[in-house]
Amino acid sequence: MKYKLLLLDIDGTLRPDQCERIPRENAEAVNAVQRAGVKIAIATGRGRTGVGKGLLRSIRPDYWVCAGGAQLLDGKGNDLALHRLTNEEMYALVDFFEDYELPLRFTFHDANYAYIGYEEFAAREKAKNLHNNIVDGEDQDHHLVEMPFGAFGFVPRERAEQFAQKYGYLGLQFLYSYPGSDGCDITQSGVNKGCGLCELAQLAGLTPAECVAVGDGDNDVSMLQAAGRGIAMANGSEAAKNAADQVGPDAAPFGVAELCRSLWPEAF
Repeated sequence: MKYKLLLLDIDGTLRPDQCERIPRENAEAVNAVQRAGVKIAIATGRGRTGVGKGLLRSIRPDYWVCAGGAQLLDGKGNDLALHRLTNEEMYALVDFFEDYELPLRFTFHDANYAYIGYEEFAAREKAKNLHNNIVDGEDQDHHLVEMPFGAFGFVPRERAEQFAQKYGYLGLQFLYSYPGSDGCDITQSGVNKGCGLCELAQLAGLTPAECVAVGDGDNDVSMLQAAGRGIAMANGSEAAKNAADQVGPDAAPFGVAELCRSLWPEAF
């Protein structure tokens, strides 16, 4: 089957850990595949505002699946679909995270606002070269401008279970990147990268079977399962590898470039 859409996670996939930007080799390979007629989508837990200038080098994607599937955009940055948190969902998160003094931020169009624990976010971002456009939202008032469409927090798993016991009726999902990590995307029921892939495919006039998805974390599992071909990086989590049709090379030094050459040799 000729695959027509390539969805790529950023952190741990396109951008090996600790790299400030994606390797030039990855960018050039993705561009070659795009010139050959394959559409490119960036699929990330970051909101679009969190993908800083220069991070992707020369890649200009045709589509974006951001905020863990809550924000879909075209290549010009126009929203194609948006799944905003409700007042009840947002306030439940704020109340719970405040009770346990846990860092929590929300994704809006202009920035990621840290409602709780800005200093913790800043320190972790610097340590991992993430540059995710996080600003201090301690005033907790930006939702009065617009409701957020993504959330991210640092929360131990036992606390997430407590949240589910108290607010399970809301259906919010805590999607951790890796076993042992306390950082997680928080999404509404039915919102994840896999649903984002299916929604984007329909908007693009394609089927999920015509898509290739590449990722590395637990939060990529739904996307790897939904794609016609799901590929987990060798450095990825066991859950990602088990969900994938194929395990690819390590992200470092430029594993995505290797995958592009193997999947679309005619592009090179």
